[in-house]
Amino acid sequence: MKKNSEILGLPVISITEGSELGRVKCLVINAAKGAVAAMVIEDDNWYKVGAKLLPFAAVIGVGDNAITVENSSSIVPIAHDQEIEKLLDANVKVIGAKVLTQRGGFQGRVSEYSVDETGKIGSCQIEGPNGEVDQIQGQCIRTFGKEILIISDDKSSVTPDSIVQGETVTINPGPTPTTNNTTNPVVEEMPQPVAVESSDDSVKKFEEKQRAYLLGKKATRRIEADNGVVIVEQGGEITKEVIQEAQNAGKLVELSMNI
Repeated sequence: MKKNSEILGLPVISITEGSELGRVKCLVINAAKGAVAAMVIEDDNWYKVGAKLLPFAAVIGVGDNAITVENSSSIVPIAHDQEIEKLLDANVKVIGAKVLTQRGGFQGRVSEYSVDETGKIGSCQIEGPNGEVDQIQGQCIRTFGKEILIISDDKSSVTPDSIVQGETVTINPGPTPTTNNTTNPVVEEMPQPVAVESSDDSVKKFEEKQRAYLLGKKATRRIEADNGVVIVEQGGEITKEVIQEAQNAGKLVELSMNI
């Protein structure tokens, strides 16, 4: 899953055209579904024609460095999608919303939230009245209001932030039963973690298509790593080695923008 703060500002890249289409300004929330319906995109001409929309259904992948779509037709003017335009008018903002239980207990305010690969809000980070930080899972949220989130009264629905973030949790196995020294010790097998599909799979698919598109192209300017090492000179041919170096240096998106 990706946090709201990790998505904002990301460039939107067209796979087939190899170009940047704009950057994410904000997320549009569908309160009824508890999901992100679209992203508002700004490009170089936004001040002339206004911001545009990228429906979440058109997103191929949300990576650490970019959001990928098939082509530029995935992004449409706001006026072309009346349903999403209504959601924009509703102006549901998850960040800053008060969090109340069904019985009216105040839990704090939402300081962050995460979405899965379908756009569904998977969890919300809550900052309590005393500054404590907890997490509420998406399935425990009953209502997304304009300024208020209503959650289940079940106390187990709210968990410490460290557990949800995947930090190491030590499990106490309980008292060890006494056995005779002549018997072999019993080794209890810990349950294996269940593999969860992440957005990394989408990113890998994008990178594979991007590599195929870049091979044999010419760089329109010099691309350098952050430490100054030259990845490819201006006019240089983009080979598998160049692509790998760009990948290792985190410059693959920059390379694709300069061919």
